[in-house]
Amino acid sequence: MEQQKTETRSITAEQRKRVEEVCFRSLALIGRNCEYLEQHFDRTGADTSTRQAVADIDTAAIQLDRTLTEAITLLEFLHEDTKPQLYPIDLCELLQQVAAQSDMIRAQLGVDIRLDYGGCTTCCVMADRRDAELLCLHLLSNALHASREGGSVCIALRRTESGWQLTVTDDGCGLPGEDVQAALENRRSFLGGAQLGLLLCRECCRRMDWSLQLEPAPEKGTQAVVSIPLYTGESRPAGTVELRTGSETEQEQRKYHLRAMLVREMRTMPERGDPEDEF
Repeated sequence: MEQQKTETRSITAEQRKRVEEVCFRSLALIGRNCEYLEQHFDRTGADTSTRQAVADIDTAAIQLDRTLTEAITLLEFLHEDTKPQLYPIDLCELLQQVAAQSDMIRAQLGVDIRLDYGGCTTCCVMADRRDAELLCLHLLSNALHASREGGSVCIALRRTESGWQLTVTDDGCGLPGEDVQAALENRRSFLGGAQLGLLLCRECCRRMDWSLQLEPAPEKGTQAVVSIPLYTGESRPAGTVELRTGSETEQEQRKYHLRAMLVREMRTMPERGDPEDEF
């Protein structure tokens, strides 16, 4: 009897997919209407308050789209019975594709991205590429959310005795801690977020047998430290799914895929300005 109740209360994959389709279709409609209204205002004119109201609706829809996507991905991960199949990937290549968007980030947010390999040219690790991309994207996104205009984010990769250490460091608001001002600045930087990004990062690490630690940066800000086990195979093994295909076309596709994901993330960033004006 209890089993029947559980089955009745559970939602099937098909039902969940229909819910997702309805939600994303509605969000897309909101986005298209906001775009139409902005174009209409450009032709006919509108007061500042009306324009700001439409912009606020568009921003809220983008944030909701992001939160819904994160929640769906997180639920998929949590409901999977087995971990994904891991293959060797070149982490240096993936980070290069992320850092390739530095000009766009600097132009839009005024934040510099610095990539530091510590002299490494390749870094082969066992990973699921989708999970590794999500992890890098969300760690960078969190760092950008915390940073102010004129700030910087450093993505560093170092070899350790037991593996590799990936560190994403920002000079932004820092962890909330006990400092009231830092807590206020942290809340302002991540205003409206459901804080699913960090959960998703931890889940990506768990699935790949990596680990994630957040800690204060040495001077100011926060650093996310990802510990990655050492790959014991050859430096660039042949015949694997991830490393066999390295054509320029695929690399460009991956770069533009990451760019599209990052553009979407940047549209959820808070407006830059003097933090003193916001309290």
